[in-house]
Amino acid sequence: MTHSEMMISPAEARLSTLGREITALTERLASVSEAAVLRSLDAMQTAGMTMPPTIEPRKIVAVYHYALSGVPAFGLSAATQKLIRGDYAANPNVLLGTIPKPPVLAALAKAEAQNLRADLARKREMVVALTQRPADDRRSAASRSRVRLLLQSFRQAHAAAKVGRDRACLGGCPEGVGAPTESGAADMRPGDTAPQKPAARGAFRDGPAAGAELADFNPSVSRETFHAA
Repeated sequence: MTHSEMMISPAEARLSTLGREITALTERLASVSEAAVLRSLDAMQTAGMTMPPTIEPRKIVAVYHYALSGVPAFGLSAATQKLIRGDYAANPNVLLGTIPKPPVLAALAKAEAQNLRADLARKREMVVALTQRPADDRRSAASRSRVRLLLQSFRQAHAAAKVGRDRACLGGCPEGVGAPTESGAADMRPGDTAPQKPAARGAFRDGPAAGAELADFNPSVSRETFHAA
């Protein structure tokens, strides 16, 4: 084993093996040629099987090649071998000793190639799984740009809606009155409370303290006069 072969990772080695297997399967599943059709009919005739009597001898190859167009060569080869061995004895569409009619032979050949097609599809899926990049790498620059634009648009719409709500609140309040809403009052800090009039504050006091404040508030009433009264 060379140094370069030792440096190959298991994933790379598996991909190389899958590539060779896919190539071989693709070749076996290639469409049948006119020469392959002629070889199949000749092999069955050599085994003693007879042609369908309803087909003109000079048109036999052309008719069978048309019916088998697109059918894998592997499928036709496998079906021919089974027909010669009598493996389709349980198939009601196959008459032993007689070459099947073109549509029947095409159906048999397709069925024989079905497993090969499924195997090829599985191997191709394995190649895709081994060569997939992480999700972040698969995102194109255009995709990331669209996401950024969507996020920016959302933020702008959110800011515009907030400004609209603030203006609606300011426009709905009477001019010169700064009474907060119920939610605003709950959020108001102690230093933000509206100033109260001195008389209103004195109304909650009693006794001499209240009288003293009233006397101070009205200079025309002396303390002695207020207390004498």
